Amino acid sequence: MKNLLTFSLLLVLVSCGSNEAPSTDKLIEQKDIAGLEQKRSELVNQIELLNNELGRVTDAVDRLDTTKKRALVTVMELTPKVFKHKTSVQSIIKTDQNLMLQPEFMGAVASIEVVEGQKVRKGELLMRIDDGGLAENVELQQAQTNLAKTVFDRQKRLWDQQIGSEIEFLQAQTNYESQRNRLAQLQDQLEKALIKAPFSGQVDNILVEEGQVVAPGQTPLLRLVNTDEMYVEADVPETYLPSIKKGTEVIVDVPVVGASFNSKITHRATHISTENRTFKVTAAVAAGVELSPNLISTLHIYDYVNPEALMIPLSIVSENASGEEFVYSVNANNKAQKIFIKTGRSQDGFIEVTDGLEAGAVIIEEGARLVKENQPVQITNNL
Repeated sequence: MKNLLTFSLLLVLVSCGSNEAPSTDKLIEQKDIAGLEQKRSELVNQIELLNNELGRVTDAVDRLDTTKKRALVTVMELTPKVFKHKTSVQSIIKTDQNLMLQPEFMGAVASIEVVEGQKVRKGELLMRIDDGGLAENVELQQAQTNLAKTVFDRQKRLWDQQIGSEIEFLQAQTNYESQRNRLAQLQDQLEKALIKAPFSGQVDNILVEEGQVVAPGQTPLLRLVNTDEMYVEADVPETYLPSIKKGTEVIVDVPVVGASFNSKITHRATHISTENRTFKVTAAVAAGVELSPNLISTLHIYDYVNPEALMIPLSIVSENASGEEFVYSVNANNKAQKIFIKTGRSQDGFIEVTDGLEAGAVIIEEGARLVKENQPVQITNNL
């Protein structure tokens, strides 16, 4: 092509030399500035015409020459789609009703009323501890209290009729209240010898045997667990605080039991831990999912959602020395054309385009990393 241009320019110069117009040398010799300006203008016009013609010839050759090697590519059309970006953190399955019951009364275990794995209701008797004769003391105190009440009632009737002395009435009243308080104390102590379920749940583990002596704060009795109201708890880096709220969608994976379910954030703490710069979030365990407390899980939190995102494969995005990202499209002359873009978040091999491309744009997919600017290409797929 360069030889063709040179030959064409020589023809123009020869044709100019054959005209009667003064030659360039003569114009220079005569110092004819106006003539030189006119000649330069004529030459520029002729060069422009030749360049235009050269461009047409080159395009025709590129288009018609079937023997010329073209890069084989496929193209894709950008269509908006929902993009949900998620961040994953380690979490743990928890329940607030997971309790190791401790005795409040010292004595030997008189009887165990349940077995491991048994489901019980709140208030149901689980275990008895030998009261050491406290029940008899309660019965005796009950009799004394009843007697004191009888005496007080009689004295009150007499006092209401203004019969008897005030001191006798007050003594009877004081004695009755004292006996009643004493009875309440003994009954409260006796009640501690009965281990009852503080909430409905399942007996997970029994740690004592009948006849074993137990003491408050020293001997755990059994573990009671309620798995009906379980939740997932995780520590999330403070960077995600603005993008996570109550109601944010999540996915919970529990690999040990092969469980996975959708849920939502039920609580997002506002306190940031100074130790690890995290905040706590919780999500409910889906109904019907059977899990155990303290299971390790993974919490996938959707921290960014765009309902009309333009997503392209991460593999087709290139970067120049200045750090600018770009992709290739195919222009009307079937040549690769570079388009600079700006990108956002990426996930699962795709990245969001935030600037540079619009819906409906057609870009090179396969072969995007092999072509160069203005390289002839051949599209091998149909949109």
